[in-house]
Amino acid sequence: MSSALQHISLQHLADKDLARRAQASGLVYVALYAIIITFTRYANDHRTIAVLAGLTIVVAATLRTWMILKFNTLYKLNPGAWLAGFSALTLLLAGVWGVFCAHTVVDYGLELTAMLTLLTTAGISAGAITTLSIHRDLIMVSLALLLLPPTVAALLQTTETLAISLLFLTYSIFMFGVARRIHKEYWDALHNTVLLDQRARELEASNQELESYSYSIAHDLRTPLRSIIGFSQLLLQDGRDKFEKSEKNDLERIISAGKHMAQLIDDILELSRITRRDIVNRETDLSEIAQQLAQQLTDEYPGHSVTFQIQPGLRTMGDPGLLNIALHNLISNAWKFTANTDNARIVFNSKKEDNETVYCLSDNGVGFDMAYADKLFRPFSRLHDEAEFPGTGIGLATVQRIIFRHGGRIWAEGAPDKGACFCFSLR
Repeated sequence: MSSALQHISLQHLADKDLARRAQASGLVYVALYAIIITFTRYANDHRTIAVLAGLTIVVAATLRTWMILKFNTLYKLNPGAWLAGFSALTLLLAGVWGVFCAHTVVDYGLELTAMLTLLTTAGISAGAITTLSIHRDLIMVSLALLLLPPTVAALLQTTETLAISLLFLTYSIFMFGVARRIHKEYWDALHNTVLLDQRARELEASNQELESYSYSIAHDLRTPLRSIIGFSQLLLQDGRDKFEKSEKNDLERIISAGKHMAQLIDDILELSRITRRDIVNRETDLSEIAQQLAQQLTDEYPGHSVTFQIQPGLRTMGDPGLLNIALHNLISNAWKFTANTDNARIVFNSKKEDNETVYCLSDNGVGFDMAYADKLFRPFSRLHDEAEFPGTGIGLATVQRIIFRHGGRIWAEGAPDKGACFCFSLR
């Protein structure tokens, strides 16, 4: 992004934020003026000034509110004109209020009317810092118009109002300092936000390109790999009586390695599809999915006895297909790593943690060393010997990708020979 375009983008974001923050401020001016006129004798003593000040405040506040509500339309037509109009109406409100407050100080001294306007002026200036400090010049001039007239008016009155003048002067200096600091912090934060957003878009584009590339490569590898496996199997079958034992073993190793690579490619494609697939969000019964998977494994591997404990009624919002894949990988992992365990047990349940539902799948299998827990969800990373526990090392990476796509988190706990527990939450 060029500096000019970035400046335009930042300015637009800042002005839009300014409009959003200032939506209610005009109403505040009107409400405070109404309170002062209603509960003091100012309207009776200075009817003409009260009417003129009130009309000016109401008209300026109404016009500025209209400009705020029409921001998208007016700003698109002429950004500079919108900001100039908004600033002019803002300064008009501040100037009228500052003069109004100064007049009450001159006329009433330390009586209720003057003290009430001084109090509301201090409140308006504090609110203006939050609203207007996006634009340094605008907030500085607004504060000057709000605070300096009553400060000077109090200074020129009797010695009794000198303390008020000094207090307001100190308050004004403090407000100017705070406005400068907030202005700088706002623009630093805005620059960082835009930069992070730009980096995130670039990273997303790079990830999409990488996913597309890996998908294409993996897909293109399938055809020649099938040929290698297929012709090796034909060669072994047709030449079974012609080959020596060592030659047959070599062919069988080629076929086995080819099948392993085919499975690896299938897993890579599955991982890529999960990343590219749109989420379909609807109510999903995780207990039912887990029961079906448990029954499927029990029927497929009757020689492996495992006791399943699945909590009923575990329902959540999510993509049923993706959550099925996630649970399939988790339960298959638990099944695999309890293969050599007596009284094998797999438990799937939920618990409440920090106002969120956490789903946990635990087993009493071989477990793992927590020192290597950070490797569990890395693609192709394995913590156990492949000869004893075969696999491609992509299953848990797929699970993590699915959970992340649901806005959740996943973690694992375990210990060698004491089983493992995988917990996840969903948004």
